[in-house]
Amino acid sequence: MARATPEELQTLLELLRQLRGISGLREDKPGIFHLRGVAFVHFHNDGGLLVADLKKKGGSGFDRCPVATPVQQRKLVDDARRRASGRDDD
Repeated sequence: MARATPEELQTLLELLRQLRGISGLREDKPGIFHLRGVAFVHFHNDGGLLVADLKKKGGSGFDRCPVATPVQQRKLVDDARRRASGRDDD
């Protein structure tokens, strides 16, 4: 599955802005974020829908997160903020 293109990421500008505001995250390329040098969140086009892969709690693999609606985007930001701070309690 291909990573989302810069053109596809244009539909997620507010979401990306919020991710950029999370302490410790670094955006190495558009839509590709690292935390302490390790891949943390990035985006894919999955059959025409954009989704995010967010590093799993405990650091092994990724959780696939839909980002089509504002509610889904808010959940991704909240989960990313918790995981980046080390206090993922879900």
